[in-house]
Amino acid sequence: MNFASTNGSNQKNGDESGDGSWVLGIDLGGTTIKFGLFRGDKLIWRNHLRTADFESLGSAFQSCRDSVEDTLKESSHSIEDLHAIGLAMAGVLDPKAEALAETANLHRWHHLNFRQQISDVFQKPVALLNDADAAALAEAAHGLCRANSLVLLTLGTGVGGGVILDGRPIRGANGCGGEIGHATIDFAADARMCGCGFPGHLEAYAGSAGVILTANDRLATSDAQSSLRNMQALTPLSIANAAADGDTIASEVIEQTGILIGRAIAMFAHVVDPDVVLLGGAMTFGGPGTDTGKQFLKSIREECFPRTLVQISSHLKIEFATLGNDAGIVGAAHYARQVADETSRPGTAIR
Repeated sequence: MNFASTNGSNQKNGDESGDGSWVLGIDLGGTTIKFGLFRGDKLIWRNHLRTADFESLGSAFQSCRDSVEDTLKESSHSIEDLHAIGLAMAGVLDPKAEALAETANLHRWHHLNFRQQISDVFQKPVALLNDADAAALAEAAHGLCRANSLVLLTLGTGVGGGVILDGRPIRGANGCGGEIGHATIDFAADARMCGCGFPGHLEAYAGSAGVILTANDRLATSDAQSSLRNMQALTPLSIANAAADGDTIASEVIEQTGILIGRAIAMFAHVVDPDVVLLGGAMTFGGPGTDTGKQFLKSIREECFPRTLVQISSHLKIEFATLGNDAGIVGAAHYARQVADETSRPGTAIR
């Protein structure tokens, strides 16, 4: 996958001579809609729009269509040459209805069929998938740790997950497959309550609020000096910064978080048996470029591998994700091409 780093809202990546069909990937979030136009595996153009700038999603999608059409015209193509469209969204996907049963961050338009909206604007079929699945698929097909079977954990406000088996996203019978954040890791009677209403889930300990609660619990039970005591409001970033400065309690919080994630991965690995487990999202304590991120990853590995069968631990890789903010549009486009190629085969009905 050929990417160029861009920061603007409407960016072209220069050379448009890539081979292959044109595909559009859309990543629909609560505040931003990201678009990426691909030719083959090459990202040609990207854009992002703020949902607050539009009275309706239909008008936002129409604005996107206009931009896509202009870009295609510059290469002597038209919307008719657009092979497929993929849409990635946060929420629980109903695999039977091919729609989102629940939307996590789009309450303003919760009543809309987003897939149909985009299909109406572009007059093209749209392939829909969960955003965590899109990111996992992108990493599996185009990231540094490419693999046929891969699990992605997205660490942030919550703990999401995407599972790729044999190159395809797996969501299960009810669209809830891969929700590793809701795996129970604490069976104690006083286990923390998860935001979903059930006790002991990984998200209650490894989501951002859970990490802050771990830090406050540690401060309350320790007499050790810590710069965290002087902060009015703790954040995962402030904890990571304190650990980088040698704060013992902050380092212990990061290590404990890694230990719990390692246990969850060990449990999940025996069910899925992936080639690779990747850690992504905003809460990786600095990621691969920092000592705190490296220590976080080390604590996960050291807890996970001794808890797994040797056939798994001898081959399993646990690394950081690499595609960052591009993962949603890359995965959506890749999935759209998969679906379009499958449905174009003789004897296969187009859904």
